[in-house]
Amino acid sequence: MKKFLIVLMSLMLVCGCVFAEDAVTSATLKIDKLPEVETEENGILVVYFSPDDTTKAAAYAIAAELKASLFEIAAEEPYTADDLNYFDNKARSMTEMKDNSSRPAIVALPEDLSQYDTIWLGYPIWGGQAPKIMYTFLENVDLAGKTIIPFCTSNSSGIGSSATNLQKVTGEDVKWEKGGRVKKGDNAEAIAEWVKSIIQN
Repeated sequence: MKKFLIVLMSLMLVCGCVFAEDAVTSATLKIDKLPEVETEENGILVVYFSPDDTTKAAAYAIAAELKASLFEIAAEEPYTADDLNYFDNKARSMTEMKDNSSRPAIVALPEDLSQYDTIWLGYPIWGGQAPKIMYTFLENVDLAGKTIIPFCTSNSSGIGSSATNLQKVTGEDVKWEKGGRVKKGDNAEAIAEWVKSIIQN
């Protein structure tokens, strides 16, 4: 099964695919079906971690606007609803955030990023920061010479210092552009307009 997932993710990166509209239940976005994504070989990749449907929905909306490829950072041990109970200090998500050495395992890493110049990097905000699994990803891929545009989803918190802290582990040969938060209540069209504003700046 693990080998199958690795092969599937690799195919998603190299193929110009049209992704079907799947039903989603987003915690904060007004998106109930994933936007259809038709990829082009344009050097853009959207990488996202989404323990529920929220960041996934945002990532698909961004990829649809940019005609970008998609890659999901999938945890080897999926997060349950109890794991994501941010009001419980003993919940998995919260204990990971308190542990600076925490690096949750990932199902698979992209085999080849050489065809991508720009990577949009998406994640939810946990306790004001990016989940520790984002550090697992960034510390195990070669991003030299690439441009990173971070985006986050959250109920109320902005991107804050999360992107700055992620930047510290990628090295000086990786360029980070200003990203931001996909706003609560946004639909796919609003996210597309936000993407345009980021590009124009």
